[in-house]
Amino acid sequence: MSTTPQTQSATADLVDALAELENVSANKTVKANFTARYVSLDVLLDAIKPVLKRHRLALRQFITTDEQKVGVTTIFQHKDGTVFEAGRLMLKAEGLNAQQVGSLVTYARRITASTAAGISVDTDDDGSLASGVRSAVISSTAPAFSPTPRPLTK
Repeated sequence: MSTTPQTQSATADLVDALAELENVSANKTVKANFTARYVSLDVLLDAIKPVLKRHRLALRQFITTDEQKVGVTTIFQHKDGTVFEAGRLMLKAEGLNAQQVGSLVTYARRITASTAAGISVDTDDDGSLASGVRSAVISSTAPAFSPTPRPLTK
């Protein structure tokens, strides 16, 4: 994260806010070729915004486009004007209709907001739904050790 103009108070407020934020439980389930749970954008923002407000910070997100890509730029802005850049996520949008682009933007907002805030959702499909790639269900327990290496492809 970079800052402009930086003050001790703004940095301290950001550090305190990030330390106070807690992980968020998934509230939605998607069933396709796999089952994935995620947190909706409204629930995620409801968990983040009150904490930031107490520390005089706002989460700001901007839609960004670049050639056949669309994405989101995320920043934290302090009441004194200090801006903490939290990054930009760009995703391919070529060939998508307006509703698909909207879904992509919502996905990018969720991912960048939770990443910038340093919080996690209890289960994640690793972006499989947004990318159209089938993913294995993530297990909460580690698989048993196998001394025989398994092939990466079938």
